Amino acid sequence: MAVRLSRRLLSLPAIKSFPEYEAMKTARTTMMVGWYTGHFSTGAKMYKEQFEAMSKAYPKASFYTCDVDDVPLAAYDSEVTEVPSIVIQPLGLKPDGSYYDRTDMVVVAPELAQFDQVISRAKAALDSIQVLEVGGEKLPWQFDPATGTTLPPHH
Repeated sequence: MAVRLSRRLLSLPAIKSFPEYEAMKTARTTMMVGWYTGHFSTGAKMYKEQFEAMSKAYPKASFYTCDVDDVPLAAYDSEVTEVPSIVIQPLGLKPDGSYYDRTDMVVVAPELAQFDQVISRAKAALDSIQVLEVGGEKLPWQFDPATGTTLPPHH
């Protein structure tokens, strides 16, 4: 009997702290795309490979994974209510020249336990968002005490 060993390399960074999550908002990418999971979620485990494959199709976006139990503040800031969910936060300028902010964030969650449709709905959302790149250094987002979340810097 032969034993086959394989080593799987995970290509996506896993967010382990809230400061790591905040630092991603200042990265030189056009979007943040997060796969929010829970160690208890079978649906998240089943579709994680499809999310990793999707990340290769969008090279200008920063893809990451986040366990809601490890970093609950990131899940709260991203308005995640169930797992698995994909959160898309555009970073940069809209086609009309105004800046994207929290109100433009898209949260794709399974509706009526249809976990198989989360990836396809997220792809459709990603394809519909147009982001113009901003030159220069990006400023960190600021804490908003009224909502308990973060807001992009005022321009």
